[in-house]
Amino acid sequence: MESELFGHVRGAFTGAVTHKKGLFEEAQGGTLFLDEVGDLSPEAQAKMLRFLEEGEFYRVGGTRKLTASARVVSATNKNLEKMIAGGLFREDLYYRLSVVRVMVPSLNDRREDILPIARYFLVEYGRKFGKPFAGISPEAEEALQGWHWKGNVRELKNTLERAALTGKGPLLTRDDLGLARPGDRTGSGEPAGALFPSIPPSGIDLASVQESLERHYIREAIRRAGGNESKAARLLNMNHHTFRYRRKKLEG
Repeated sequence: MESELFGHVRGAFTGAVTHKKGLFEEAQGGTLFLDEVGDLSPEAQAKMLRFLEEGEFYRVGGTRKLTASARVVSATNKNLEKMIAGGLFREDLYYRLSVVRVMVPSLNDRREDILPIARYFLVEYGRKFGKPFAGISPEAEEALQGWHWKGNVRELKNTLERAALTGKGPLLTRDDLGLARPGDRTGSGEPAGALFPSIPPSGIDLASVQESLERHYIREAIRRAGGNESKAARLLNMNHHTFRYRRKKLEG
């Protein structure tokens, strides 16, 4: 990774047969996007901090100081604040990277996006596998919206890729998705949905039910945490920024 970011000189390590520019040099005067920045090693973190603060770096194995100027945009799906507390991520680097921060809520916190994203991936993979699907069946849409997407958009993407590969069409079905049905057993042996009330004959407004349930647990978590948002977020297994976003949206 350090070689990719900062480059290396010939002979710096086995296989380094030529000099190589790193991404920071290549991005001179432009923008460098770093995905999964939470996976950087401590050594790479230290070198990145020096670059962000002073614009200086050394190629791996090199002794000549180099300079470059580039905008750095980074992303991660990890909780960097927890990593800092555990000594896994540098606090000073965190503050340098988060000068301007954009918090993207999890897919479970923006369920209105699930079906549009799923339809996009279905078209993409239908074209890739030579299967022009006409759309997604109502039962499959229900399954997609009711599923807990722990892996966010990546999990949804993988689910649609597998479904498009194995599905017969013309509509993508619930069986194609391979997601559990309401009557299936959970890991505890209880029927999925057994803890929830049945749908009355008149039907329900699912969006309102979801908002009411979420609002209840957010308020309950705040009460139990004595008003401390960080503690309340941990009670709901959410990071602090997502918790504040959801609370603000629901409380208006």
